[in-house]
Amino acid sequence: MFAAGALPVMVWGGLGDTRLADAYMPSNSCSFARGCFNAVLKGEYDYLDALVETSSCDNRGKTYDMYVNYSKIPNVYFINAPVTNTEKAHEFYYREVVRFKEWLEHTFGRAVTDYSLKNAVEVYNENRALLREVYDLKRKRPPLISGSEFMELALSGLVMPKDEHNRLLRQFLGSVKDRIDSSKEGVRLLVSGSVLDNSELIRLIESVGGNVVADDLCTGSRYFWNDVDVHGDLLRGVARRYLDKVPSSFMFRRGERFSHAVDLAKRFDVAGVVMFVIKYCDTHMFDAPLLRDELKAAGLPVLYLEWEHSLSGLAGLKTRVEAFVEMVGGVK
Repeated sequence: MFAAGALPVMVWGGLGDTRLADAYMPSNSCSFARGCFNAVLKGEYDYLDALVETSSCDNRGKTYDMYVNYSKIPNVYFINAPVTNTEKAHEFYYREVVRFKEWLEHTFGRAVTDYSLKNAVEVYNENRALLREVYDLKRKRPPLISGSEFMELALSGLVMPKDEHNRLLRQFLGSVKDRIDSSKEGVRLLVSGSVLDNSELIRLIESVGGNVVADDLCTGSRYFWNDVDVHGDLLRGVARRYLDKVPSSFMFRRGERFSHAVDLAKRFDVAGVVMFVIKYCDTHMFDAPLLRDELKAAGLPVLYLEWEHSLSGLAGLKTRVEAFVEMVGGVK
């Protein structure tokens, strides 16, 4: 999309009620998917020229039909994403990416040239490298950046031009080492779970003495951990990167994600893990018991939370998080 001269922005669900979406979607559908569709129905995304949906999970795949029939967005496109990374899956997804590239060119009248694709890959790879560099600041004691601050830095890159985001990240890195308002040391935690499109849950953890120094989130470490291979066919490299990166819960390769979470826990020296699942997020709910056992086998205490994607849903979690932080902080 960036190579086609477009500005990719993530559709966020917001933390208010979903009464508009509730009229169309079942009550046991993913509350994040409902939140996103509700925002579209409210007209918050009427400015978009196109919306792209994928089959990352059943809820997201089926909301494509909702967007086609009920949104005011003029162009809606569906990318079929495989759930594994076999060579046949790679070939299938490469053809999906080629088809999407051709659709972009036809719909918006702008060619994706070799030069524009090369530039896009360089800009995005630089963005991932800069985010990893900022992320690493949380290894220090105390961390030079809080978990909520990092989450806001990462999320900002999902709604603004990546080259501008790179400039701001370089500027931040140039000044952060001299800052005097660095995060206080708290109980070092890893947060794992469903999509986060805001920093409220992490702020809640920080408010009771936790310090989120690592994460296993698709809008966190899983988003920027892997680069596009710049050797060979760049379009194939882009397609391959999306199937080979640290997998989300809808992928069959859960072992690789579990290993990523355990490795981060060790590297960032966390004392415990907060696992949260957005209510009715089926793929993460099925993974949760397995990941919990993996983390406990590594000697890590685990708190499991289910969260309705709303501010009211957060209120009831504070007592449990506070008790967990106190318990983990008291273990010597």
